[in-house]
Amino acid sequence: MVIENYNYKKFPTSGILRIPKTFLIELGFHIGRRVDITYQENVIFIRRANTKSSHNKRLISRNGYIKIPKEIIDIAKITLQDQYCLFIDIPNQQLVVKFK
Repeated sequence: MVIENYNYKKFPTSGILRIPKTFLIELGFHIGRRVDITYQENVIFIRRANTKSSHNKRLISRNGYIKIPKEIIDIAKITLQDQYCLFIDIPNQQLVVKFK
C-alpha cells in the first residue's frame, strides 16, 4: 500500500471530516458523488460507491466534507479525545482514516 501522510487532528464532535482537495482530485472523487464508508480494525476506509454493496453511503459535499456515520463512530468507540489522520491509498483508490 502506498500512502501519503496528512496530519493528525482531533476528531470533530459532528463526525464531519474535511477531505483535502488534492486528495479528492488524486482519487477522482467528485463533489456530490456517493462514497462507501467501512470500518475494520481501528481504520475507516472511504471508497467510491459500489451500487451493489451494503456499506454506509455518504455524499461528498461542495466543500469536500464527508460525514462519518454514527454507527461507525459508535462501533469504533471514537471519542472527542481521539486523533485521526487521513492517508491516501492510491493503488486501492481509497482514503484511509487512522486513529492514534
